[in-house]
Amino acid sequence: MIKAIARRVAGTMGAQLQVDRDKVEIFAYGLEIILGALLQLTILLLLSLFMDTFITTMICLIAFASLRYFGGGVHLNTYSGCLIVGVSLLLGLGKLATIDVSLEALTVISVLALLMGTYTIFRWAPAGTEKKQIKDETTRLRQRKKALLVITVWSIITVVLIKQKLNANAFAAVLGAFGSFILITPLGYKAFKAFDNILNIIWKGVRRCLER
Repeated sequence: MIKAIARRVAGTMGAQLQVDRDKVEIFAYGLEIILGALLQLTILLLLSLFMDTFITTMICLIAFASLRYFGGGVHLNTYSGCLIVGVSLLLGLGKLATIDVSLEALTVISVLALLMGTYTIFRWAPAGTEKKQIKDETTRLRQRKKALLVITVWSIITVVLIKQKLNANAFAAVLGAFGSFILITPLGYKAFKAFDNILNIIWKGVRRCLER
């Protein structure tokens, strides 16, 4: 549905601007990404409000998205799959962040997340997909440096939140970052491949039921 809307709007834009077919395809691709992100954000906002986890979920989202932007990571093959898994993951992390943890436990978890994140960035970032791989080493190094800068900022913010005794918010920042780190690793790629296979089986079953 989003792809159809994006193509329709891009076609109208192309006709008004009198551009060639290639430009229209670029417009459609960009609009599809924007519309998809807006839909995902809207669903996430509404469900987090319903679950009373709005603040922790939003903190998870910010930490997750900022690290994922520079660090890369695995994607599912379909938008519907990305929507379901992405929203479920962030809602789950946002809910998990509301669990009461001691200062000592939170400190240990934060340090472990920092160590894991640093290793993950050096080892695998920027992690691409089958369709989009960054092979130029200069570009990879630049992306890695940006990801490490984000980790540094994230670490400072986490420390400040802990000192302010905002443990739930600090835990949310840690969990959001941890989720992003996992999706950069080979383990994340294997897990998402398994999800893809499960979702494909489900969609095929649904289509067969509808065709009867």
